[in-house]
Amino acid sequence: MKNLFAILLIIFIGALGVNAQTLTSADVKTSVAKILCENYKQMTNADVEVKVTGTPFATLQLPDGAVKYKIVSGGDKIVPRDIKRVDVYVNGAFIKTLNLPVQTSVFKEVLVANDFINREQVITKENSSVKKMDVSMKMDYVLSEKVLEKEPAAKKAFQKGEVIDRRFVKLRPDVVRNGEVRIFFVSNDAVMVSVDGTAMSDGMCGDYIDVENKNYKKIYNGKVIGENKVLVEI
Repeated sequence: MKNLFAILLIIFIGALGVNAQTLTSADVKTSVAKILCENYKQMTNADVEVKVTGTPFATLQLPDGAVKYKIVSGGDKIVPRDIKRVDVYVNGAFIKTLNLPVQTSVFKEVLVANDFINREQVITKENSSVKKMDVSMKMDYVLSEKVLEKEPAAKKAFQKGEVIDRRFVKLRPDVVRNGEVRIFFVSNDAVMVSVDGTAMSDGMCGDYIDVENKNYKKIYNGKVIGENKVLVEI
């Protein structure tokens, strides 16, 4: 009787294994990291490395079939450390949700201090250089070598090897308050006329500032599009 029970138990366990598959923790980590990398490549031209740092399981038991992962939370933005919510599907059918810790590194060619740069010191080609660095903690605040054309000055001290953060850099503006500018009036994307004017405030490319028409003393609001150039839509 005992032998019969053992045989039936073995058959029952075997039946449970039919049409099933086992994925290792490494399998899941690799697949999810690849999806996140592909997502992030649409957001930046920098080199991105993604690592799923852990799973709540050593192996994952799933029905047999094609496995797909869908990032349902956290896949639309690059965050250095985050918990991603991932839905698991087999043959198009939802199976379960995983919450996975992810670490992301973003490598970019950015401006770095070659030596100690003191506060108020001008940043030049001599005391800075371009290096490939992990900027995941400050992606929106890095600078390229082109910024040196703006005669940047440090608003804080930078240590040797430190990424130069634009939040702590003072740049020569493209337009200077009370300085002469050329105002371009455009309509339907076509330049209608350009006149001499005066800037009412400092501005960098992309900023909107007030400018005064020198001839008629009328004030307009326009977009800085270059050095001493302001675009006004009419």
